[in-house]
Amino acid sequence: MHQPGPLPTDRDDRLPRRRRRLVVAAAVLTAVVALPTLAVTTEHLVAVSLRVAAADRGAAVVRPGEGAAGGGTVAVDTRVAAERDAELRHTPDQVLTGALGPSVPGAVTFAYAGDSITARPGSWLRDLATDPTVHAVGGYAHSGYRSDQVAARMPAAPGADVLVVELGTNDVNQGVPVARITAEVDALVAAVGAPHVLLVAAPPSDHTSSLWGVDRRAGNAVLDRALAADAARHGWSSADPFAADRTADGGWLPGTSLDGIHPTAAANVAIAPRFARAIVAAAAVGGGGTVTSAAGSAPSGT
Repeated sequence: MHQPGPLPTDRDDRLPRRRRRLVVAAAVLTAVVALPTLAVTTEHLVAVSLRVAAADRGAAVVRPGEGAAGGGTVAVDTRVAAERDAELRHTPDQVLTGALGPSVPGAVTFAYAGDSITARPGSWLRDLATDPTVHAVGGYAHSGYRSDQVAARMPAAPGADVLVVELGTNDVNQGVPVARITAEVDALVAAVGAPHVLLVAAPPSDHTSSLWGVDRRAGNAVLDRALAADAARHGWSSADPFAADRTADGGWLPGTSLDGIHPTAAANVAIAPRFARAIVAAAAVGGGGTVTSAAGSAPSGT
């Protein structure tokens, strides 16, 4: 007759539980060891996502190991990219394209390529819709856009006698070198192929810093000189419709800007005719070309 074996002792009964504890402990240890890798990978993915978004909006990014001290980290890279991207996202998405106003016999036809100075409600361009001396037949202007971004979306403008280019201050704000800005402007002008070209000076600025480490006011002054030289080199026209509203140090005259970047709607009422005069003058430029000026005689709002 089969005799049952001895009953398991407490020691024997604990063996399976001990093995289970060892398995659980090993799993926990594996997870802990893996956590830093997972955390770095997740942070890296966040940084990459922000970097892609920032690149699409033109935001320069400080990568790990870069910077004056060479001690950049993924965390710093993410923060800087996020701040820059947030600033660009804060810019209102104002777009202006197509013809404006009625076509008047004898009006000088022009196309426009611009940023928020041109696209905003109450801008100089919108005010010119009722000016009988000029007529906008098409173009593209987008708030916050750099010159290359506008150039990529610039439509053909058949029938335009003058191409008005009001671009570059957003490039300056984002640290784009002036040589690259003028190269982008030259490429845009070549693509449109208008008989006459008017390069417009950057507007005044009350901002002397940016998230890209740029003095926007000083940068605009450098850009203005480069645009004037570029126009002279090609036989185009150049103008500064904002000259009467610009202080000696490059800022806006008191009362002509609410945010230190854009003119007020009231200021644009005076700025728009200066644009019109510069456009008409540019259309009269012969093959050799001369540089024109449209500074205006009195500050806006006076």
